[in-house]
Amino acid sequence: MKNYILILFLVLGACRIQAQYHEAGIFMGISNYWGDLTPPKQFFLETHFAVGLAYQFNITPRFSVRSNIIWGQISGDDRHSDEGSGRKQRNLDFLSDIWEFSALFNANILPFHPERGSRPITPYGFLGISLFHFNPTTMYKSERIALQPLGTEGQGITGYPDKYARWQVSIPFGLGIKFSLSSHFNLMIEGGMRKTFTDYLDDVSGDYVALDVIKNGNGDLAATLSNRTYDADGKQIEQVGVPRGHAGKDWYTFVGVIGTYSFQGNYFFKRKKKKSSKPKKPKKKGSSRWM
Repeated sequence: MKNYILILFLVLGACRIQAQYHEAGIFMGISNYWGDLTPPKQFFLETHFAVGLAYQFNITPRFSVRSNIIWGQISGDDRHSDEGSGRKQRNLDFLSDIWEFSALFNANILPFHPERGSRPITPYGFLGISLFHFNPTTMYKSERIALQPLGTEGQGITGYPDKYARWQVSIPFGLGIKFSLSSHFNLMIEGGMRKTFTDYLDDVSGDYVALDVIKNGNGDLAATLSNRTYDADGKQIEQVGVPRGHAGKDWYTFVGVIGTYSFQGNYFFKRKKKKSSKPKKPKKKGSSRWM
């Protein structure tokens, strides 16, 4: 048992000597999503700007842990769909802010030694877990309306599911490449997918519910925004039991660059200053002054 403890301390000590240092920086990039309101051919039409903060603790030249706070937006609109797909007639759309708080494990393909210059660049992969907040909205009569409180698929009505939570967990994963710009500055270019456990990033998932049921249970506005398919006279077309969305969880993505600053310069194998080998001159007796 003592031998195992000794080995553990030696390994931890070696890791500390090799590479432990901190980085903090800024993320800038784009966000997007994949779900019920994403026409396959128009995926990039709904791309938005994203920004965030990152902190990374490098354990060894190959492994590190990182935390991110990222804000972005995701959206979808049936107006971008083909006429024959049926999506245009469905006539749904949404826009949502995404706030993500994540913890990631990074693994470098090559050992990253920016100070020594032997490995100024490396590909890497990451995997982690995140807590994120979303809030799908739509425009109605020049006003942006939050959809989750309405229960557009009968949520909250007796016999139907509860309203979905706007705080959810996702699994971030992806690939990137890291450059050493100097002893203090690094640049990471990465793309990451987020596997979610909800089908309501866009407020669309199941079948249409009868308009009277939604109106009586959740109100007129909920009924109006639950079904935006109209006939030639502008009246809602009742579609009880018709699929409003499709089964399957939604995804969102962040792609961008992270510029970081390392808090410790010369953080690999710091050299100690050599002491001078010259002998000290002996003090002469009686040379001291007191006045």
